Amino acid sequence: MVDLLIDLGIPYVACNPGASFRGLHDSVVNYAGDRVQLIECLHEEISVALAHGYAKATGQQMAAAVHDVVGLQHASMAIYNAWCDQVPMLVLGATGPMDSTLRRPWIDWVHTALVQGEQVRDYTKWDDQPASLAAVPESLVRGAHIATSAPRGPVYVCLDSVIQEQPVPEDFQTLDVSRFAPPCPAAPDPGAVDETARWLVGAERPVVLADLVGRSQRALELLVELAEALALPVVDRERSYNKASLNFPTQHALNLSGDPASVLDGADVVVALEVRDLTASLGWSARPAYGGRGRTGGPATTARVVHVNVGSLVTSSWTADAQRLHPAALQIPAEPEAFLSALLPRVRSYTAEESGLKERISERRRRLENSSRRLLDGWRAEAKSAVEQEGIPRSLLALILDEATRHADRVLANGSLDNWVHRLWRLDRADQYLGDSGGAGLGYGLGATCGAALAHRDSNRLVIDIQSDGDALFTPGALWTAAHYRLPALIVMDNNRGFNNSVEHAERVARVRDRPIEKRDVGCAIEDPAIDLAGMARSFGVHAEGPVSDPAELRPALDAALRVVQEERRPAVVDVMTGLTPVNTVQG
Repeated sequence: MVDLLIDLGIPYVACNPGASFRGLHDSVVNYAGDRVQLIECLHEEISVALAHGYAKATGQQMAAAVHDVVGLQHASMAIYNAWCDQVPMLVLGATGPMDSTLRRPWIDWVHTALVQGEQVRDYTKWDDQPASLAAVPESLVRGAHIATSAPRGPVYVCLDSVIQEQPVPEDFQTLDVSRFAPPCPAAPDPGAVDETARWLVGAERPVVLADLVGRSQRALELLVELAEALALPVVDRERSYNKASLNFPTQHALNLSGDPASVLDGADVVVALEVRDLTASLGWSARPAYGGRGRTGGPATTARVVHVNVGSLVTSSWTADAQRLHPAALQIPAEPEAFLSALLPRVRSYTAEESGLKERISERRRRLENSSRRLLDGWRAEAKSAVEQEGIPRSLLALILDEATRHADRVLANGSLDNWVHRLWRLDRADQYLGDSGGAGLGYGLGATCGAALAHRDSNRLVIDIQSDGDALFTPGALWTAAHYRLPALIVMDNNRGFNNSVEHAERVARVRDRPIEKRDVGCAIEDPAIDLAGMARSFGVHAEGPVSDPAELRPALDAALRVVQEERRPAVVDVMTGLTPVNTVQG
């Protein structure tokens, strides 16, 4: 099994130790050498989140091993996040003997399921439980290929403990992995590409809407070329706590992500690139009274919509990850990189033939650049003048953190401070922002940051985690893994002493029902007692600064932590008191 992992290019196996995979554990420790390394974690959710962050930082999958039944149940939230986020990983499960005559009393019985893959089948791309050693090679190779084929996602392979521990016969024939090439990307339909090019060139108010382009730097570069060729406004889809990837340079003059309504209202052609929720992205909500955008009559646009996506090829009926059905003039099942590679030559061909197009593009470019400049200037002014009821405003934290780290080659592994990072930081490459958890399951941030820091442990890149306190308290044990393996990451705690998203929901409901808004934090606050997050980090062996509540003390604390991360190459935490969203600012 370890030989197969080596041949498949799996460099690490993250795990919380479990008796059901002791055979695999021993082989990784005593046989693999440094060809496959074990990364010890204190919880299975951390193991899988670590593999999640590593895959987004490198573009390559790693493995996470989880104990039978109970370990898989602990890991299930993180597996679901990876499923929603379209991130590849090989989850190696285990089981007590399926042959009941070989089971130990009690423990092997309660830790054996028929079949174990049922636990995660609704949110993995594929699962298998090979019944013999001879069946294992094909299972692992197939699983690795399925995980890395678009749409990417986790796969689960359950290994019987008896199979793991049996001697390998001398004449055993395994697979030559090099003979099994993974599938090539699917090419878009040429006719649909040509139709899209003609519509874009002839449009008066075209828009590109992007959601999951940024897992490919080449796709991001192609999108920039397309936008510049036709002066297309690009809306890089933003949500308050959920942004999948960096799809377009944040300070590009054609980036209108901060004011999508200005370009989407009245659009005649919309090209949507791997947009997960097309209906909401175009401005329609079914629940205006609870924070929607007030449109309730149906689809928000009469534009010709071209939806380019592969996510719809693997959907689950267990959760509604397919989102609401939205009309589209063209549905193109292709990855953005392949689609944009085919589209650009056709656009240039039609551009050369279109009379009067140069003047139209020039006027559109001027208008859009003015709008983009006003947005950037307004955000910077707002951040500099921000005043919080208590603590340091997120906008100001984003500004000061940018000033402290902009000299470095940054990787933002987690967090965005309500998108203030995307408003204020200059981010030009896909690998500078790794996105969110995908499934909005708490407990993701610290583990994923460990994965990103593991990927960049031997480089000079600065891995940053803007870490919400509520999420951190689900999986604080990840700090031990960070300290133990000296994973260099700057962890900035966005410590508002509460579950801020729930506080905002409580305020919305209170307004609709005419309840006391002052009670919005009941059942949502993390106070009385307040948690010493810096002290908690120190208890795990991580350098920590803070808590910091005075803006004047923030930069010195960040600089002290940065010295530890960059010079000593180990993790550091800065506990920043940011405060809950002020009353009366929640839009309802």
